[in-house]
Order: sequence, then C-alpha cells, then structure tokens
Amino acid sequence: MKNKRFLLLLILSFLLLVLPNGFFTCFDKDEPKYLEAAREMIEKGDYITPYYNYEYRFDKPILVYWLIVLGYKLFGINEFGGGFFVSIFGVFTVLILYWWLRRWKSENLAFWSALTLLSMVYFVGMATVAMPDVVLLFFITASLIFFFEGYHRKKEEFYLLAFASSGMATLTKGPVGIVLPGIIAVVYLTLRRDLIRTLKEIPWIKGFTIFFLIVTPWYFAVLKKHGYHFFKDFVLFHNVHRFLSKVPGHPTQWWYYLANYVWIYLPWSLVFPFAVYKAFKERKFITDNVIMFSVVWFFGVFTFFQIAHTKLTHYLLPSFPAFSVVVSWYLLNFEKRLVNYLIVLLLVIASVVVTAAFTLKGFPPISYLLVAPTLLAAIILIFKKSNPLKIAVVFLILTSLSLKWIVLPSLQELRAKPQAGELIRDLAKNCQSCKFYFLHFRSPEVVYHFRTGKLENIHDFRKAEEMLKSEEPVVFVTRENRLKNIKNTRFYLLFKKEEFLTKRKIVVISNYPKEKLNARE
Repeated sequence: MKNKRFLLLLILSFLLLVLPNGFFTCFDKDEPKYLEAAREMIEKGDYITPYYNYEYRFDKPILVYWLIVLGYKLFGINEFGGGFFVSIFGVFTVLILYWWLRRWKSENLAFWSALTLLSMVYFVGMATVAMPDVVLLFFITASLIFFFEGYHRKKEEFYLLAFASSGMATLTKGPVGIVLPGIIAVVYLTLRRDLIRTLKEIPWIKGFTIFFLIVTPWYFAVLKKHGYHFFKDFVLFHNVHRFLSKVPGHPTQWWYYLANYVWIYLPWSLVFPFAVYKAFKERKFITDNVIMFSVVWFFGVFTFFQIAHTKLTHYLLPSFPAFSVVVSWYLLNFEKRLVNYLIVLLLVIASVVVTAAFTLKGFPPISYLLVAPTLLAAIILIFKKSNPLKIAVVFLILTSLSLKWIVLPSLQELRAKPQAGELIRDLAKNCQSCKFYFLHFRSPEVVYHFRTGKLENIHDFRKAEEMLKSEEPVVFVTRENRLKNIKNTRFYLLFKKEEFLTKRKIVVISNYPKEKLNARE
C-alpha cells in the first residue's frame, strides 16, 4: 500500500506539474522573461550573466536559469524543455512532504497532506511555470524539514542537509533562502524553550562551509565580471529595496495578503483558522511536534512577507506545505458540519465566478469543463455524509488536470501575443534589413517568441512617424488604440488580433506590405 501511494503521488505530480508543459505557450509577464533569458545565455555562450531582450537582468540568482538551460539542451528551446527541470521541483516538494510526515506521523496523514497540496490550484499553477518560486519552495521546505530531523533525531547529517538546502535556495532567489528558514527555526526553538542548547549543538562551521561552497562560486564570478552594477541591481534594489521600500507595479498595502488570502489558499482558506484553533484547543501546538512546527512554519512565512514592504501573492508559496499539513490533520481527525458547509460554499462561489468570467471573456465551451468537478464535489458533500477532505481533493485534482491538459491548450489559438511574436520572427528570417520595435508597448511574450534580436520600445510617436516614412523597412508591434497617435503617415497593417483576456487588440504595422517584406533580403 505504501509503495502504491508513493507511486500514485509521483504519477499525479508529473501529470499535473511536468508533462503539460509545452501544451500551451507561456503567459506574460514573468515566465517569458526567464525562458528568453536562458535562451540568450545559450546564444551568447555566457552562463554567468542573465540577459533579457539583450540587456543585463540581475533580478534573481542563477539557478533557475541553469535549470531552464539544461532543459533546453535536452529537449530543445521550447516550453516543455524550459519548464521541465523547474516544474520537477514541485514534484520533489510533494514527495519530501510525504516522506517527512510518514516518518513522524502516519501514512494516512502523509498521503492526504501531499494530495491536499496538489489540490491547491495556486500551487499547481506556480509549480508549472518556469520561474524560481517553486524551486525556492522546494529548497526552503527541504531546509526546514532537515532542520526538524536534525533537531529531533540529534543527527548532524540532517543539519548539514539543511545548510545545503538553504545554499541552493539562496542560489535560487537570494538571501531569503537562508534568512526565512533561520527565522522559523529560531521561533520554533524559542517556543520550545530550547534555543540556547540547540544553538550549541548545530555544526555551524561545517554547515556554513557547505553553504558557502554552494553559493560563493557564482556570486564571486558575477561580481568579478560586473562589479558594482550587479551589486547595485541585485543586492541593493532586488533584495534590500524590495524588502524595505515600494517597487513600481508591486503592491505595498498592509492588507494585501489578507485581502488575497481566500483565493490564494483555495479551497481550504476558511478551514485553516478552524484547524489552528483546534490545534491550540487540543494542546497539539504543545504536545505534537509536527503540528507545532507546521503552525510556526506557516505563520513565519506569512509574517515575514507581511513585514516586507513589497508584496506579491507568490511570495507566500513557501507556506503551502505547512498549510496542507495543518488542514489535513484537522479534516482527518475532526468532523465539523460548519466546516463542511464552508467548503461547499467556496466550491460553489468559485464555480460561479469562473463560469461568469469565462462567459464574459468569451471562452470556448470546452472551458466550462473546469466547473463540473467542483460542482460535483459540492453536490456530493451536501447530500452525502463524506469526509470533505477526500471528496474535495479528488475532484480538485480532476479540475487541475482538465485545466492543464484540455482547457489551456484549447485557448492557444485565441492568444494574440504569441502569434504576433511568431509573425515578426518569420518576417525577420526573410527580411534581413528589417528593423523591429515595440511602439509604446511591451510584451515579454512577444520578445520570447521573436528570438531574433533586441526589441526596443519607441515611445515617441513623432519619431515612429519619421521611421515609417523612411525607405528602411521597419515593423512595429503595438496595441490598436496607439495607432490614433500616428497621423498623416501611411502604414500597412500586417496583423490584428484581440487578446482573449483583455479584449484589447494587438497589431503589427510596417511601412511596407507583408509581401514586399518577405521578398526582401
């Protein structure tokens, strides 16, 4: 039974997180940047410096780019190759959570906690995109679990694995990779009144030696190559400034995470407060090491990013494994009719919202397949006395499978930006003298699909008019509403398509018709 459950988790994780990569192209705005940056690293032969649109990109450390590059080398430059070795860390997260809970609790809790994590739509979504967040999630999860093992089993090798995991997390997304697990560990030990004694037993010298052996080579290489430019962009702006100050385009409101909590942790958002209350009431927060650690883990992540000035929903991803443990423990051990009704309510509301949104945006009929499993789960929970955890988990996993394998691929033909990028890439192959630009508009999706050179953004419409009047062939990608700013200048419309989400039209224009551009050398 144990091996069958492990195998089931492995298969489901691959079906949800890894294999659908490549069924649909990447979405704006961050994932295409990572995919394109890795491609440009291969093109330049520079595996130390990340680039995007042929400019330095020091937003994040190097590990995620190396993983994408490795996928490109094995599977080709496409979404499947780019996402393979990133998404596989989502699989590792599910399996390490299962491994940990089997050692300390029960097979049943381990299995259903791992499935609960897989049932959370936000986790599935973030684990499928080629971005550093799911890699960070795994290494922070591993660091915390290995710390727990080292502390409770009094084994040095687990402490060293915790340091190694923090090193890999730091190579994924910066100092948060060691700071966040460290804070959670200190809070846990303080609550257990065992901080000072444990600090004396941790192998600090060996641990930090391993940590710096992992982290130092790339940081040293990139600092040697780019010096203060890297220090200013990565250390000062993307770490210190992001934590302490506002970044343009990023929310900073104190209530941001509270306002988004319900949908981030769907469908278990309203269950978690009951579970935490029960943990304290039943004194499990004191007597049960795993539950206590999980509660500290969740609130440690939530509080850390609540304090940070810049806030984004995916910053909370490291809290998901702990959240899954607490919710699963509660629903497996305590039966509450009110909680059952709250789960039904969330499932119904989510179904209604999704249906309304799909109708408003004109999604194809096959998209409504997403709603069927959630509504069916709600109906079963209303009319049949069943464990809400097991029913909801099964049907939500079916929902995610439908989303990744059927719905998103069916929407591919409706997406304007990938088609615009592919069009100008084809034009560039046939027209060596053509120059390509954005016009008061940017799209990482277009940049990723272009793959033929830098796409500069022209903001001055008078300058764009002069370029369209010149003999040199130029091509602009922009939105249709920008065209009203081009006056008394003739141009040819090469492409126009409505974006299926925003309903705004993407256009490609040129001073030559498509036939003449394709005929030029």
